Amino acid sequence: MSSSWRTYGKLDGANLLDWPITLTDLEPYYAKAEDKLGVTLTNNIPGLPGNNNFKVMKAGADKLGYKECHTGRMAINSEPRDDRNACQQTGFCFQGCKWGAKWSTLYTEIPKGEATGHLEVRPNAMAIKINHDASGKVTGVVYADKDGKLQEQKARIVAVAGNSIESPRLLLNSASSQFPDGLANSSGQVGKNYMRHTTGSVYGIFDKPVHMYRGTTMAGIIRDEARNDPSRGFVGGYELETLSLGLPFMAAFLNPGGWGRSFTTALDHYDHMAGMWIVGEDMPREENRITLHADIKDEHGMPVADVHFDDHANDTAMRNHAYKQGSALYAAVGATRTFPTPPYPSTHNLGTNRMSEKAADGVVNKHGQAHDIKNLFVSDGSQFTTGGAENPTLTIVSLAIRQADYIAEQMSAKSI
Repeated sequence: MSSSWRTYGKLDGANLLDWPITLTDLEPYYAKAEDKLGVTLTNNIPGLPGNNNFKVMKAGADKLGYKECHTGRMAINSEPRDDRNACQQTGFCFQGCKWGAKWSTLYTEIPKGEATGHLEVRPNAMAIKINHDASGKVTGVVYADKDGKLQEQKARIVAVAGNSIESPRLLLNSASSQFPDGLANSSGQVGKNYMRHTTGSVYGIFDKPVHMYRGTTMAGIIRDEARNDPSRGFVGGYELETLSLGLPFMAAFLNPGGWGRSFTTALDHYDHMAGMWIVGEDMPREENRITLHADIKDEHGMPVADVHFDDHANDTAMRNHAYKQGSALYAAVGATRTFPTPPYPSTHNLGTNRMSEKAADGVVNKHGQAHDIKNLFVSDGSQFTTGGAENPTLTIVSLAIRQADYIAEQMSAKSI
């Protein structure tokens, strides 16, 4: 894992902290996760084919001297596997995989879990708060069922997996006289250090058609900029990944509020466009945080999450560098126009219940176990200490497998 503080040093305005685990700790679990997900370019699984969007990216990467450009390690079947079809290259992956080729908890892990007889899914339910006893151990979860009626599910262990907005919200909404600031919050760090990856995108228009929307949407990556090289004007790194958006989405993001000839001629050349997405490590900041809204409540009467986020200067410098590199890449292979687009409102939500060696610095320990309450766990991306330059799913799954092994071991030993 990124040993961020040791690597980057003190950075004004950033709340950097080293992860309490190392790559050596996580490597066997990455291997298990890659096998479970069927990640391409691992375990002798072939990579996905490159579509035209990738071919444009690869040609530009070669011109710029980038060395690590390929169709990516993706949890999308390149050949039939695990009773699921191979990718049929029909595109529009953002609408969900029509072929079931993409690994998804929804139609891979949940049906397998239900088949064991040990998993029961209660859909259309909403967790309201986590209860605890006088000793401070959690005892169960109060939830509104599909009809809106409050129920309590007793539990020996509670694992929270609502990710970086709903997980801290649930912990904060579970405040009691014993835990007036919310559960697992003796450090005051619940909800803080919200990260969502530095992003933006770059599009190029070419003389000849590209049809970027054909084929796997994001099967194409350049990893050369993922290194830490402060000589570029920022710490951490980023990756460039192929991207295509459907026309309505493209119109919204190309130039929000855009109008006039420059905007319409760009959309007229949609079939001549190539596109890429920037994903980079943004800095954790205490000010970037999830709190409970002072006034607005949900239909169950619970305060909703209030999300605050501002870029760190390092995030802005990284994005600007990536815009420049993306535009240069397309220009190098004959783009007639290039344009960066602003970042999306949010992408990979991370942080807010971070791992830490010391209880005073974070919310959970190296197993995702709350420092304050030993039978309460966080099992999602909110436990990330830093974001890294990578898409986070593989790390989330690896941490979950590792956590499951730890819980089983602790339950067998009756120490939880």
